Amino acid sequence: MKPLPKWTGQKHPSMMPLLCRKRTLQAAWEQVRRNGGAPGVDGETVEEFGENVGERLFGLSEALRLGTWQPKPLRRVWIPKPDGRKRGLAIPCVENRVVHAAIAIVLYPLFEDMFGEACFAYVQGKNAKEAVVRVQRQAQKGKTWVLETDVAAFFDTMDRKRVESKLAERIADGSFLRLVAAVIRSEVLGETIGDEDAEGVPQGSPLSPLLANIYLADFDREVGKRWELTRFADDLVVSCATREEAEGARTTVEAALKREGLSMKAEKTRVVSMWEGVDFLGYRITTWKAVPSAKSMKRFREKIRDLTLKHETRPPLEVVGRVMPVVRGWTNYFDLTWPAPLWEVSIWQLNRLRACFTKHQWRGMWQKEWPLSRLLAMGVNTPWGLLKEKSR
Repeated sequence: MKPLPKWTGQKHPSMMPLLCRKRTLQAAWEQVRRNGGAPGVDGETVEEFGENVGERLFGLSEALRLGTWQPKPLRRVWIPKPDGRKRGLAIPCVENRVVHAAIAIVLYPLFEDMFGEACFAYVQGKNAKEAVVRVQRQAQKGKTWVLETDVAAFFDTMDRKRVESKLAERIADGSFLRLVAAVIRSEVLGETIGDEDAEGVPQGSPLSPLLANIYLADFDREVGKRWELTRFADDLVVSCATREEAEGARTTVEAALKREGLSMKAEKTRVVSMWEGVDFLGYRITTWKAVPSAKSMKRFREKIRDLTLKHETRPPLEVVGRVMPVVRGWTNYFDLTWPAPLWEVSIWQLNRLRACFTKHQWRGMWQKEWPLSRLLAMGVNTPWGLLKEKSR
């Protein structure tokens, strides 16, 4: 089996055979199966697709090879944001997701060399916590002023023709390029179909994050020549030695984004000292520490509160079984901090469970009926406790 092609300086002439092969589609299906997710417009679940997956993948391979496969419309879903607004996702059906993931699999090696040291999102071997560490280390090296900003409505304002043009710089397979164009121009059910000059790439597709990195590769390179850039998807921080440099970086970033047809989100753009701290990827980062931001702490409490309604009718063990995956996942992400800042929220979590398990309104009875030893015996742990275990 030939390996997937990397960039050699010449356009790759034949991408469709790589996309259609069994190995690629099987790997794409495994990604979709692991990620799960809601059904698309056809109502088919991931589990239902998997019931006869071998036959489905064979038929999909043939349809792609013959050029008869067409993407189905997307289903619009609105996700609440912490600021009260909503973020629109366009959910593909499961079969579409497999094709999107397969396209990403064959594209990634061909464009991987474009993703420089500033890019951390959706890059193999990198993650969000490494981006947090990079920002902090830059501050410790003396770059204690930062420009923080987001790209305004990034996925909604990406120029589709520009995306296709960037892909065509490295791919000479016309049928493959037409397939990608059809995917990113998929209509959203119940919404007006845009014209050829419409903007935006569907957010919610397994392919969109890779296209985002390809789209911003030139931006990363341009800004990175002058400044210490750290970017995770559309969130970015530029580390500088002085406030004046950070203001200069603002001008550079604004101009570089404009050349890509993008802009900075005004309400998220500011120049700040690292001694004061910057909120980035859920962390509050200062020169010498990184702790969960106030918004992250609030979201954690909201998740636990939703799972521990007072006077819950489900058995305590079932409640614990629902709560602990949230606690472990949250703590695993925020393990760059140390236990002390998480003491207060950990005490709150324990008392929330006690209030959920008892009918007494008096807090003293919570402690009596549900002492810490009893909770621990049921498998309860807290962010403070989990971090203490890691630090041993």
